[in-house]
Amino acid sequence: MDNDTELVEIARNGDKKAFSQLVEKHKRNVYYLAFDLTRSREDAQDISQDVFLRAFRSLKNFRGDSKFSSWLYRITVNACFSFKSNKSYKIMKEKSNIEEMKDYQSEMKDNNTVNPARMVESGFIQKHIETALQKLTQREKTVFIMRNYSEMSFNEIVQILKLRPGTVRNLNFKALQKLRKELAFYKEETY
Repeated sequence: MDNDTELVEIARNGDKKAFSQLVEKHKRNVYYLAFDLTRSREDAQDISQDVFLRAFRSLKNFRGDSKFSSWLYRITVNACFSFKSNKSYKIMKEKSNIEEMKDYQSEMKDNNTVNPARMVESGFIQKHIETALQKLTQREKTVFIMRNYSEMSFNEIVQILKLRPGTVRNLNFKALQKLRKELAFYKEETY
């Protein structure tokens, strides 16, 4: 049976074999799309599994307004955004922790003492940044992290997110404005 519409209907009625056929038919294209967006085989495999799990759970919500493959690819793009956003954030946090540790080690060498106040302050700053990032919309956060933490060019972000260049720049600008507002008290403290 090659017809996605028929397979979807059968799978909606609880036939796992029909859903397995949909997976077999589309797994390659989902994997390649995930790979194109992440540039990592391991990440693409993880995302592909997540996509089919999401699709299985949401199959009853598929309205059929578009082709099943189009719906599946949109799930893939969204899964990649979520994955990349979380991964970038984790990498950013790891880099931040590594940089804090280097600063701490350097400070210990310079002073031959531990500066607990500085360690506490660094923890508060990191917490404030995390809280501020949570106040961004998902799109703003995704663009901001891709641009500023993953150091992607605007053109790369446009290609990955399939958005217009002006939209990507606008999302990054809005994210920066919101973060400046949320973290303005640091600027006030320096005066």
